Amino acid sequence: MNKKLVSIFNKVMFVIVAVVAILSIVAFFYMRQAKFGKSPAGKRLEIIKRSPHYKNGAFQNIHHTPPFTEGYHMLGIMYEMLFKKVKNQVPTDSIPAIKTNLRNMPAEQDILVWFGHSSYFMQLNGKRFLVDPVFSGNASPVPGSNKAFKGSDRYTVHDLPAIDYLLISHDHYDHVDYET
Repeated sequence: MNKKLVSIFNKVMFVIVAVVAILSIVAFFYMRQAKFGKSPAGKRLEIIKRSPHYKNGAFQNIHHTPPFTEGYHMLGIMYEMLFKKVKNQVPTDSIPAIKTNLRNMPAEQDILVWFGHSSYFMQLNGKRFLVDPVFSGNASPVPGSNKAFKGSDRYTVHDLPAIDYLLISHDHYDHVDYET
C-alpha cells in the first residue's frame, strides 16, 4: 500500500512539475513578443539615466507613493477581485456614445472626447492631444481577457486627425497598447 501511494505521489508530482515547466516556457516566449517592449539600451538608456528622477537604477517618485491605499494589501485586493461581487462594476448594456467626425472638427474648437478607460482626445488652443491610447478593443496583452465595454469602442486610430502631442500617463498595457 505504501509503495502504491509513493508511486501515485511521484506521478502526480511529475505531472505538476511538467505542467509548470511547460507553462513557464510558454510564458517566457509569449513575453518576448514586440507588444511587451524591451529594456532601454544605448542612447535611450543614457537619456533615462540623465533624468533627475532616475536614481539607483530606477525612476523614483518625487513624493512617497505607496502601492496600496492605507489598510489594503495584495492578498486582500486579490481576494476581493476574485471572490466578491461588486454591484454595477460592469455595465449591463452598451455605454451611450455619439461618434463625432474628429477629422472635420476645426482645430481651434476646444473639445474633449473620451474613448473609454483612460483614453481620450483633446483639442485645446489649436493643439491636438491624444492621451493613453488603447484602440485594440482589449486592455490586456492576453487577447479576450479584458475587453472594452460595449459603446466605448466606437473609434479607431483611423478616425483621428493628425496629433500634435501624444501623452502616456504610465507604462501599463491598459494605457497604451502595441497595436495602437
